[in-house]
Amino acid sequence: MNTRRRDGALRVLLVEDDPDDALLVRELLTEGSADCRVETVTRLAQALDKLDTGEVDIVVSDLSLPDSSGIETFRRICEHPTRVPVVVLSGQDDEAMALRTVEEGAQDYLVKGRFDAALLVRAIRYAVKRAAADEALDDERGLLRSVVDNLLDSIYVKDAEGRYLLGNLAHTRQLGLTSPDAIVGKTSFDFFPEEIAQGFTADDREVMRTGLPIVNRHESVGAGLGPVRWLSTTKVPLRDGHGAIIGIVGIGRDITARKNAEQQLASYTEELREKNAEMEEDLKMAREVQQAFLTQQFPTFPRKAEPHETALRFVSQYLPTTTLGGDFFHVQPISDTVAGVFICDVMGHGVRAALVTAIQRTLVEELQSLAEDPAQFLTAMNAGLFSILRRSNSPMFTSAFYLVLDLVTGTLRYANAGHPRPLLVRRSAKRMEVLGAEKSRSGPALGVFEDSVYQAHETSLSRHDLVLLFTDGVYELEGPRGELYDQSLLYHAVEHRMQRTAEQILKETLDEVRSFSATGEFGDDVCMVGMEVQRLLAPGGEPLIRAD
Repeated sequence: MNTRRRDGALRVLLVEDDPDDALLVRELLTEGSADCRVETVTRLAQALDKLDTGEVDIVVSDLSLPDSSGIETFRRICEHPTRVPVVVLSGQDDEAMALRTVEEGAQDYLVKGRFDAALLVRAIRYAVKRAAADEALDDERGLLRSVVDNLLDSIYVKDAEGRYLLGNLAHTRQLGLTSPDAIVGKTSFDFFPEEIAQGFTADDREVMRTGLPIVNRHESVGAGLGPVRWLSTTKVPLRDGHGAIIGIVGIGRDITARKNAEQQLASYTEELREKNAEMEEDLKMAREVQQAFLTQQFPTFPRKAEPHETALRFVSQYLPTTTLGGDFFHVQPISDTVAGVFICDVMGHGVRAALVTAIQRTLVEELQSLAEDPAQFLTAMNAGLFSILRRSNSPMFTSAFYLVLDLVTGTLRYANAGHPRPLLVRRSAKRMEVLGAEKSRSGPALGVFEDSVYQAHETSLSRHDLVLLFTDGVYELEGPRGELYDQSLLYHAVEHRMQRTAEQILKETLDEVRSFSATGEFGDDVCMVGMEVQRLLAPGGEPLIRAD
């Protein structure tokens, strides 16, 4: 179908040589408040030229024109490759002609002088909708036919009388024919010796009588057709929209080679099993590699501090929904007193998403010189990711959040690329806030626009403050009655537990979300990272003593 004009108006081509009738149609469309743009031509040749431009949504045509008349007028319009719907206007109340044009593809047949504005507008609107539905159905049928014809198995359909309704190319070749149309209307008796055809017919009738399918039954054919071949035959009942059996669908697979070489087939099966096992091992190794990309041992601040003495503690939970996930985080020590935390969520999950996380891991390493500036860091990462992803035929993007904490000043600087805003738990003040909620909107996701520039914001942290970063898999899931676990519920879950340890907050929150889920599982990859300030440091990395 042609696309409409940008203003949404329906483009109507009126083919009418009588100026009074043409004027009447225009007036009726105006009276019927039809959102149409009408262009009138008086000859069939002009109509065909206009159709060539592709700027027509529907044709309303008289059958009697100076250069064409009768059913031939409709046929020439209908045969135009643009496949535009046609409503026929006629001065004759000819039921036979009306039925004939509709059978040949007309969407409607209107008799001049016997329709009003409402009927005309309704006919045009319904015609466009029916034509769009017909085109979609034709495309679907064409796709189905293409799939069926390219299957190696022989597929055919018979009616209740045993007549072939269709067969695919494999079935056509099996019968020694050149065209699937050659079997339509014929029966097994037209292609097989009588004894074999009687057996096939008896099977068909039994399937239709009982409604029970025949599945993968091995049978030999070939008497009178050349060398004997073995087929694995499946026959199932064909039912109409009400469930009544009206025929059978048959599927035949030539298994002669398998019958003659079963040992070779067993060898192939074993080889396939080994290939599958190898693939599973490859995916397992890929998962291990991806896990290695994640921060395995969190850094201490300062670097030489023992884990229990670190000024900054980290906890995390990473739960991919498949073997490979699309979430990623990285904690990096920029100096003894400055830490950077990066978290991202790639669109989708699986192998493609995992490959993008690997790219981001590389970019994180390459952008170390910009690690202290969140805005420049995300801007440069977007440029690098965009240059790589634009070569892909499939759109991909990544939400990300990057923060930098200075343990000397307590200053937290951050930038957001379309990622869920982290939660900031201020334990001393006994309150929780959404990080950056009062700031302007976050920047676009990474990899979407080439020239995106991100803004940095800042706030201050105190001793015992906890920053909780997460991906949207934590809250985007449904309960048993279709209710959504949204961000507000997540905020409440964390706020309710703000005085507990970071490990407890992560574990108990995830348990709560999981128990809310209708399936008891997460529907998307989940990543949560907690960063807790144990104390601030002096410029040299020594503990800074401050009164709480």
